[in-house]
Amino acid sequence: MHKLRDIAGQGAVWAAVAIGLALPISTALDNVLLFLVLLMGILSGAFWKHWALIRHNPVAIAVLLLGGLLVAGSFHGEGAGSDAASVLGKYADIWFIVLLLPLFTESRYRRYGLAFFMTAMALTLVLSYLIWFGAFEGTRYFTERTMGNPVVFKLHITHGIFMAFAAYLFALKARSEIGQMRVLLAALALLAAFNVLFMVQGRTGYLVLGVLGIYYLHSLMGRRALWFGVAAATALSMVGYTVSPTLQGRVDIALHEAQVWQPGQGSNETSSIGTRMDYYTNTLKIIVQHPFAGVGTGGFEKAYEQQIAGTAVAPSNNPHNQFLLLAAQLGLPGLAAFIYLLMTQWRTAATLSTEEERLFARGLVLTMIAGSLFNSMMLDHAEGLFYAWFSGLLFAGYRFPAAGIPKKIEYR
Repeated sequence: MHKLRDIAGQGAVWAAVAIGLALPISTALDNVLLFLVLLMGILSGAFWKHWALIRHNPVAIAVLLLGGLLVAGSFHGEGAGSDAASVLGKYADIWFIVLLLPLFTESRYRRYGLAFFMTAMALTLVLSYLIWFGAFEGTRYFTERTMGNPVVFKLHITHGIFMAFAAYLFALKARSEIGQMRVLLAALALLAAFNVLFMVQGRTGYLVLGVLGIYYLHSLMGRRALWFGVAAATALSMVGYTVSPTLQGRVDIALHEAQVWQPGQGSNETSSIGTRMDYYTNTLKIIVQHPFAGVGTGGFEKAYEQQIAGTAVAPSNNPHNQFLLLAAQLGLPGLAAFIYLLMTQWRTAATLSTEEERLFARGLVLTMIAGSLFNSMMLDHAEGLFYAWFSGLLFAGYRFPAAGIPKKIEYR
């Protein structure tokens, strides 16, 4: 029995590690791996045996607080019942933060997981460039992809977010390597940044890349680099806008859509910015009407329908902003719990084992903040699992201050 539990424990660990490879490539495969993590983790007893690892980890406590509010919110509002169950299912990825923590306590598994993710992103990057150069024209491969928007396995928003974070990882890893490996990683970082800025039509990716680029310079040069980073990002944006028709077109469209938007008039379905402005203004009205308890975990869609009744605004099941969505669903306590989770992760990052992991972790928090301004990151499976998997992987390296608490799980 003990041997079977050890085998199941190893299976859970390797399934968790393999998610890094599947995450950018296949939703079906990462769902299979999540199931294996859950099944093998239960069979091995890892989740129960190492409860101390979870209950003493501040990130896990913050996750349980937000998750508890989401569960409590499912019992009130017009969406209580099937609607709430459906929305809770979409939020299920965040619970895997807690379940993954005991599986990544050994640094070697964290290294393997990061290597898998970076390998998958390098493959995605190569294929994106091949599509961009027209290498697959006339073949049966990637026929639905275009040279004007060469995404590979995911939609352009997800591709942009993942690739921007990958550029940051490549750049950080390059600092710790020497020789040819450093050159390779630096080249991948530059190619990934170019891919986000000039090839793929994902404006969220621009923002994430800019934020991570500034923080990277800050980590490299200290506080004095902060304003330099902002200036460099601004200058790069101006140059990119001038020389890249793709970037210029996306920015011009966004500015035009913002200028012509009128409250309550509805937006053309092709107007991404106008539609989002409708989402934000109407969601803010819902929050003002329900500031303390919100409309319930599953109540946003019906509340939004009621808010836009009699107008030309199109209905929506989320406002494409994670901060506003949680405030509408759970009231200001839900918004506070989400902010508390992000702040806890930022502070806890300072306790991680290596400087590299600290920078990875804070980069993840910045990615989540930037991405959540224009997307409901936790509601989308790929983005939600990205956040959960990296949170579990990175914050498993938290160094416990209390004596007698195990720092890793031993599997033979």
